[in-house]
Amino acid sequence: MVEPALAAGHGRAHVEARLGRAAADGTVPGGVALIAGVEGAWEPVVAGVRRYGGEPVTADTRYDLASVTKVVGCLSALLRLLDAGELRLDDPLRRFFSNAGWFQQPSLGDVTVAALATHRSGLPAWRPLFASAADRRMALAQVLQTPLEPTSDGFVYSDLGVMALTAVIERVAGERLDAFLRREVFEPLGMRSTGYGPLPPATPVAATEDDGLRGGVLEGVVHDENAWILDGVSGHAGLFAPAADLLAYGRAWLRLDAPFASEDWLRAALQDRSGGEGPRRGLLWRLAQPDWSFGAAGTADAFGHTGFTGTSLVIEPRQGWVAVLLTNRVHPHRDRGSGIEELRRDLHRIVAGAFAAGGVP
Repeated sequence: MVEPALAAGHGRAHVEARLGRAAADGTVPGGVALIAGVEGAWEPVVAGVRRYGGEPVTADTRYDLASVTKVVGCLSALLRLLDAGELRLDDPLRRFFSNAGWFQQPSLGDVTVAALATHRSGLPAWRPLFASAADRRMALAQVLQTPLEPTSDGFVYSDLGVMALTAVIERVAGERLDAFLRREVFEPLGMRSTGYGPLPPATPVAATEDDGLRGGVLEGVVHDENAWILDGVSGHAGLFAPAADLLAYGRAWLRLDAPFASEDWLRAALQDRSGGEGPRRGLLWRLAQPDWSFGAAGTADAFGHTGFTGTSLVIEPRQGWVAVLLTNRVHPHRDRGSGIEELRRDLHRIVAGAFAAGGVP
């Protein structure tokens, strides 16, 4: 049996080398990796710069979480309302918006909350709302009138579905998602540096894309254009956070002890709802399988999510660890960072191996 401190030390050294190599070869400009068990944690691993030609990454650098927002923002708010009995998984969308899918068959109005949260709504993956909507209200109205495009297996990973969930959450909560999350999720968990943009100019934040539409390199302004037209506040994208805050969120799931939902609802969110069609998934979470983004590392109990900007969060309850990886692989252009999947697989293989050998001191 390898001593836990030695296993953790070797694991962290390998993570440091791998992330350093990714920054050196241009896979990412920089990044932060933070690994922990239920109690102990490795020292943060940092590499590279926040933007090319700019300041080095530090442990408190905030990153645009992109689709990791779905499980940190949208899911936690959804579970809070489900736990309170203010909505149900089998509620159809027309309970909240009587004109959803109006004059359409099949109609979005018939789609349930559960179908939206498992990407089985029939909504397409994406549409450029930012190119036609003038403001947040108009963009959400366009989502609610989007025709369904059912597929043979019923599964399409859909940003639009999570935008529809955003509209439901805000209707039931009676306030915008950012205010609800701040009070019900982030403050109770001590996630004081997590929130929606735009961020204040002095904030240590990793840059994303050089975006001609919005006037240059984005720093503290959401990368996702549809989240941007939603005033930067959506359930599908828009959150910024440092690694330590994301780790606090992941540990709540590792312990099945969160201020926003009961243990029963946390467990319910992790049940495989795929029915054997499409990838294994719970409520918004991806569940482990051999061909998922994190490779074969860990066990079948693992779950996680990735973000387009180069972010990820993985929780492995059987081995007892959480892994946060934050990068800005889309800087300065989104077609860079093609090696992010290999980086994710390598990092989680290292972490799983270290915890199998003893893990956290």
